[in-house]
Amino acid sequence: MENVSNKKNQKILAIDYGQSKVGLALADAETKIALPLTVVSFNNLRSKIEDLIKSEEIDKIVVGLPLGLNGQETRQTNEVQAFIEDLRSKTNVEIVTEDERLSTALAKKQGKDDAVAAMYILQSYLDRNY
Repeated sequence: MENVSNKKNQKILAIDYGQSKVGLALADAETKIALPLTVVSFNNLRSKIEDLIKSEEIDKIVVGLPLGLNGQETRQTNEVQAFIEDLRSKTNVEIVTEDERLSTALAKKQGKDDAVAAMYILQSYLDRNY
């Protein structure tokens, strides 16, 4: 029973990874509502993630996994997987992936930014898992 309680109280950070800018979103598993947080430059990403893990007490990180429309891995998929492995080596926070196909396109179509794409990724993860 304790695991269910812990799962409900988890704070989750989502990352929409990009080469120049990265969207971040936050949610807690209890409310199940993802909110866009900010867009950071790739150069500031590591320190921003470290700061958020501490200040927001992040329990889990969801990274958008860019797959081709056919579901196959792409060059970008491999880049994101390398980022995830590097991040895993530097933190003890659980890191999972979520298919991000169409999230960035949907955010841009609505005139929104990468933080909103991260929100879509996180909301999809929450809807499927909580």
